[in-house]
Amino acid sequence: MVDYDWNTVSGYRSWIPQPPREVVEPLPDLNAYCLEVLVEQAHAGTVNPAACRIAERWLALDAEARRRLASHPYLLFDAGFADPRRWRNLESVQVCDAPQAESEAQSATPRAITGAQFVLCYAWSIAGRYANHAPLALGMHPQCAQQIAKQSILRMLLLARRAAGWLRPRWLNAPEVWDDLVQGAAEGGIAHTRAGLQGIRLVVAELATAVHRGGHRDSG
Repeated sequence: MVDYDWNTVSGYRSWIPQPPREVVEPLPDLNAYCLEVLVEQAHAGTVNPAACRIAERWLALDAEARRRLASHPYLLFDAGFADPRRWRNLESVQVCDAPQAESEAQSATPRAITGAQFVLCYAWSIAGRYANHAPLALGMHPQCAQQIAKQSILRMLLLARRAAGWLRPRWLNAPEVWDDLVQGAAEGGIAHTRAGLQGIRLVVAELATAVHRGGHRDSG
């Protein structure tokens, strides 16, 4: 885990209390596993060119740089945790449910499903025990945290096949963010910390926008 100076994240300090060990320790392994699944999907041709480029850049890093890239205190992948609509009606999910879209079906390889299980189990534990850290660690909307926390761990595991198609790298439409993350990981030191802090700002700002938009929809 990188020792970020949390007080330097100007303008977002109230959103990001320093996370406890139980929140940050699983993230490097989760990030690394999801990136390895992305490589598998890129080889199979089931992800878009932007995701393929991320996979290629991950493969080009040495082991230490990969460790640094995976070590950020937030999940480098998104599973729709900022969208409460996606997580409503979880009680209706059945073990036989198929992915809802062709892109989800393509992504539902055994390793992708396992990765989704890891992410959902982590999300369930954070939403239930450390909900105030879910916005940074997962980009999770408060309503999503409430919905997920009510579920059983079995229910979350049953959802993994569908969620495997939801899981994708953050910032696919902003390749410069990944350029900075990869370059920072390759260089280490202040470049790595600076790229990581920019990621923190983006996760928090994007979630703030989602919460704001949701509030306007609810009030309309």
